[in-house]
Amino acid sequence: MTASRGIRFTDYLGAGVSLVFGAAGLMFSTAVYAADNCTPAACTPTGPDCQQCQKVFEDAAAKLKNLDPGSCTPNGCAVPAGCGPVAPACDPCNPDAVFSGGNTSFEDWTLLDSFTDACGNNTLKCNGYQLGGWTQIGYQNRPDGAFTGNGVFNNVYFGDAANLPNAREWHNVHLNQQGLYFGKVADGSNGLGLGFRIESIFGVDGNEAQSFGNPAGQYDFLAGFDHGIYEWSLPQVYGELAYENVSVKVGHFYTPVGYEVIPSGGNFFLSRQLTFYNSEPFTHTGALATIKVNDKLQLLTGWTLGMDTGFDQLADGNSYLGGFIFQMTESTNLTYMMTAGDLGWRGNGAINSVILSHNWTDKISSVHQFDILGSDLGTDFATTGIAGDSIGQINYLFYQVNDKVKLGARQEWYKADGVSYNTFTYGVNIKPLKNIVVRPEVRHMYSPGANNTVATPGRGDLFNATVVGVDAIWTY
Repeated sequence: MTASRGIRFTDYLGAGVSLVFGAAGLMFSTAVYAADNCTPAACTPTGPDCQQCQKVFEDAAAKLKNLDPGSCTPNGCAVPAGCGPVAPACDPCNPDAVFSGGNTSFEDWTLLDSFTDACGNNTLKCNGYQLGGWTQIGYQNRPDGAFTGNGVFNNVYFGDAANLPNAREWHNVHLNQQGLYFGKVADGSNGLGLGFRIESIFGVDGNEAQSFGNPAGQYDFLAGFDHGIYEWSLPQVYGELAYENVSVKVGHFYTPVGYEVIPSGGNFFLSRQLTFYNSEPFTHTGALATIKVNDKLQLLTGWTLGMDTGFDQLADGNSYLGGFIFQMTESTNLTYMMTAGDLGWRGNGAINSVILSHNWTDKISSVHQFDILGSDLGTDFATTGIAGDSIGQINYLFYQVNDKVKLGARQEWYKADGVSYNTFTYGVNIKPLKNIVVRPEVRHMYSPGANNTVATPGRGDLFNATVVGVDAIWTY
């Protein structure tokens, strides 16, 4: 899902060596400067004499350490008296550190770095703003019962079967997600802090991030945001207030329920759980408070307009949202989240989600999730594709081979309205660079009780199949 990079220790070391050799360069170039009768009194920062002097400084420094001593032209930097070189620009976030901006490597670069000026000043970064994004391109050979193929409705493309071969979300390379965000985390450590976040997603996953719990045509749901199988969405638009150990989001935001998330970079696998796609909320509109009780416990509590709404309300959507995150030990975390009440398009009911994660060694970790959905919706997943009641039990196992390769496996049992659906997925995350991950995977699906009628949802040919996929995500 892009944090600004700090200056590494090696940068300090390199800067220190550079300054030592740079000082020698300045001493040498001063002698040359005097020999050429270029006196400081006759020099102006932008005049030709100054430019000639500047060239002497640059050449001398380059011979010693390839150090550029700066420009005689002000450009917002302080110009010392006479024609001497400008001291290396310092990072305004840390006045004691020599700034290395402008030499940011590709894998360290973020969108926020685009706003760093020639002197190393970045007002947005120094004031706590966040700006970033991600690009995901992927391929799957078959629909997977979740994001790829839009769940069980994989044989329908807006009623236009003739366009299906060219418009389907599988057996083609697609832009899955193009995400962008801008915001600021509210900091209440020094009194009242204000923050906000605006986030957009475009791609074949765009419709999953829309507010489909809204009445049709409201906000980003069926309101001109769709362009074939590529859709726009605005999954997060909220303001945030913080004071000491309490922060409150107000607006439209991602759900805290469940383990997997909408932004692809927040998950290990390309494909998603059946439980996540078919039973859990994706977004909410309302207010959600996070209370940090201590270093081990956080409480969440709030109110929303049901499930998957965007600044609107379907029927009488009115529900509670909350839970806790508890660090049981240094290696074990327990999370419980739930939403209950009038869930809007999902009827009256509740979903409860429990997640237990544990680091067994420095390389081996596991995650275990258990979800229960109960509602009065009265639908049958096998025939309508919408679960009224469900149970989801999911287990993950991860092995960190090294800092570039991680192996993973996911087992899921999803029982919706009396029928069991099983998936087993295994794959690898490969990081050739810190900001790029490639994720090949194989997903096996097995459901002997699935409806085998091809023309209806819940079909056996969908949930009894093997899906092969691969994607790449660039985060910046």
